[in-house]
Amino acid sequence: MRRLVLCLILAALPAAAQDREGRNTPGDWVVTHQKPFGLWDSVCDERLEDGAMHRRCYIRYVDVFSPRPSFAAHFVFVTPNGKDVRIEYGSEPGTRFVKDGHRIERDGEIVWQPMQAACLTGGSCVFTGPPGAELYAALRAGGEWRFDFADRHGQVQSLSWDLDPFDAAAADFEAESDERGLR
Repeated sequence: MRRLVLCLILAALPAAAQDREGRNTPGDWVVTHQKPFGLWDSVCDERLEDGAMHRRCYIRYVDVFSPRPSFAAHFVFVTPNGKDVRIEYGSEPGTRFVKDGHRIERDGEIVWQPMQAACLTGGSCVFTGPPGAELYAALRAGGEWRFDFADRHGQVQSLSWDLDPFDAAAADFEAESDERGLR
């Protein structure tokens, strides 16, 4: 059941699953690689666009923590951005984090926190360049990505994502991206 809900969520994410007309469907993407690493999936897919093959690879995790009727979820996508990465974290609009409620912890210490207001309120939360490299390094080093917040329905939530498998997912993602000439 959780896999079905995850598939429905992925189909609704515009950056990852819109068809060419912008409809929220998987469209004609064909998965060429998918490997799970705990919570994390390393995925590559492709489709023909204007006579040329378009390929992409990414690491993803989608956490559906409140099913219907009070649906709510968080997600993260890591994609190649030249030799660097682009990391997009998302939560539902209306999400409100408590003080220090969005963080990466390792051995009981906070090692990373977002500073952008949008990352704490359900807005656009994207990391590239040095901030993306810093977050990617923190994810690869392991620990827990912790979230303490009130969701868009006012329900208090506390989530923890295990980062220990992330390094292996990142190594797979990088190898598959390199194989396809995406980095």
